[in-house]
Amino acid sequence: MTDPERRFAGTAPHYAAHRPGYPAQAVTDVADRAGLDGSGRVLDVGTGTGRLAVAFADRAGEVVAIDPNPAMVERARERVSHTGVANVTVRNGSDTDLGDEGPLRLTTIGRAFHWLDQERTLARLAAMTEPGGGVALFDDEGWLLRGTASWQATVYDVVSEFADPPERTGPQTYERTWADVIRASQFSGVETREYEQEQVWTIESIVGYVLSLSYCDPVREEREAFERAVRARLDGPYERTATVEATVGLLGE
Repeated sequence: MTDPERRFAGTAPHYAAHRPGYPAQAVTDVADRAGLDGSGRVLDVGTGTGRLAVAFADRAGEVVAIDPNPAMVERARERVSHTGVANVTVRNGSDTDLGDEGPLRLTTIGRAFHWLDQERTLARLAAMTEPGGGVALFDDEGWLLRGTASWQATVYDVVSEFADPPERTGPQTYERTWADVIRASQFSGVETREYEQEQVWTIESIVGYVLSLSYCDPVREEREAFERAVRARLDGPYERTATVEATVGLLGE
């Protein structure tokens, strides 16, 4: 079992139900940038529960979605079935076994690029991508560690009573961004756009989101006690404006 498989064991149902989706405008802009006209092939790496794969289905001729976690693959297949899209195939796989997925018009990676062998993966994707096609990375702030609202800090404090989460840092800037990583590859014309997304968080969705996190296995083992502790300190719902980034690089631009 790979490290991501171990870390995400048991998270799939919570991930499917409580992870926020991606802004529709971000999907539209990325599809336009990559020249998706309903006939190209899209590869979604680290698909999780299939949100991006399904979101791009109506702009692609075919979508191949891969994830190393069998439970995630099952949830992604359920999403495909429930939404009724006919051109999405979901299978077990990861960045380490890419080979015959091309020719690709676009590869999407949502909230998973940090798990991958980034330089090697981009090189393999470039070899499978059509001229003018590209790669798109989607990411957000990860509010438990970086959100600044008092209710977010309270949730972190409760999580810390049950598990050992990464340090809470607040908003961060990085010396090397995902855009810089793509620029160092064969993809060029790299551009990052930000999209605001209005969200409403109830106690149920807060708890579900925490249970979807890879480092919260001890919390999942004591779910009822954790939920009681959250309800004792918070009442909700809470509104927030989240920022989602989409970074796109094209081959041959």
